[in-house]
Amino acid sequence: MKISTAWLLARPKTATGRTRTRLIAAGSATAGGLLLAALAVLRVPSAEPTPTTGASYDPRFSELVIHGGLKPGVITGILLLVVPALALTWQAVTTGSARRAAIQRGLQLAGATPADLRRVAALEPAVAGLLGGLLAGPVYLLLWLVLGPAAPTRVRLLPDLSPVDALTWSAIALFTALLAAAAGARSATPRTRRPVLPWTRLTGVAVGAAAVWLALREPLDTPVLRTVSMCVAVTVLLLALLSTGSIWATSRAKRLSRTGRPVDLLAAGGLRALAGTAGRTAGTVLIAGLTLGIAAALLGITLAPQHSFSDALPGVLLTILAGTLAVLVAVTAMTLAATDDLVTTSRALASTAALGAEPAALERVQRRRLEVVTVGPMAAGLLLGGVGYPALGGSPLGIGTALIATTVALLLIRGLTSLVTRILRPRIMRAADPAALRVA
Repeated sequence: MKISTAWLLARPKTATGRTRTRLIAAGSATAGGLLLAALAVLRVPSAEPTPTTGASYDPRFSELVIHGGLKPGVITGILLLVVPALALTWQAVTTGSARRAAIQRGLQLAGATPADLRRVAALEPAVAGLLGGLLAGPVYLLLWLVLGPAAPTRVRLLPDLSPVDALTWSAIALFTALLAAAAGARSATPRTRRPVLPWTRLTGVAVGAAAVWLALREPLDTPVLRTVSMCVAVTVLLLALLSTGSIWATSRAKRLSRTGRPVDLLAAGGLRALAGTAGRTAGTVLIAGLTLGIAAALLGITLAPQHSFSDALPGVLLTILAGTLAVLVAVTAMTLAATDDLVTTSRALASTAALGAEPAALERVQRRRLEVVTVGPMAAGLLLGGVGYPALGGSPLGIGTALIATTVALLLIRGLTSLVTRILRPRIMRAADPAALRVA
């Protein structure tokens, strides 16, 4: 099949298809711009304090990016936003799977080979990913205006623009195009979902924690290598924690299915239908909760007289902002998946409504499914980071601040799930319409 023919088949022809393309481009642009920012932070020269001369920091930048022990945390916070942006891109790639599956069956009847189907499925995401990679430059420029030379010295994180930025921009544009193409081809490849093996995911967490411990215990010689090694170790730990979300979603689905309550049974079935997205959402919210808990504990610790609250405030605020944005992006991906699932399962929902299920009950099912992948992981992350971290240093003030932050965050996350459910209400009503049962 020629590329021109594949593009005629793959190009978006409906409003839903064009929205899908925009979401892929937006997710790729966001992830690419954040990666550019992370690479730019690596170019900021680090300065280590010495016993004789004391701390010698570049006065143009915040201590967050010139202190060898703080720079990995900044880069990790940026990568924390990259993960949900890529998850949102993947969710956009898989949106409309039922319609695309019908198109693929038609192409197979017309003589298309599996390679042709993968080429068609990869072409549209590749173009959208390339567009997103090109838009990553303006996204980075926006970040540079906010966190670059125009920012106050205490919060300046990014260096001046250089030709290196143009080279990395080109590489990231190519990377996002290839990544989106691979995601599109994978979405068109039939595969069976393997059962989740908890011990493999937990082993990954142990390996990531050991890598962080080794990076702290055996630092490398140069500041750049120390920063890179710590960032790699923390990234491994974050990815391992992200993978544990599927353990939570699967175990909660099993537990809900054993309660016998209709709403819980339907919610369990919905979690199984969206196992991949539910696991990614739960894992992302867990990491964000862990980050927010540590930030809240640090905020409480710095309130003590022996610490400087003003020096730590910029870093704490940036960490809270990163965690909050990660939660919002993860919930957006879950909402997109739920919207697509309502279209795919409209006949089943209409049958359920015809058998006597109230619209309010169907709405509670969606809310219950969202709460499972957000409230529990958020509480676990906040308590683990907010209580466990200050407990190691014996700081009651940090623990108290973290407990207050946990209460506020759980109230906000419940309000967010209610808002998302309210947004989905018209689509739920449309999917439960008995007209969906018509066959002719």
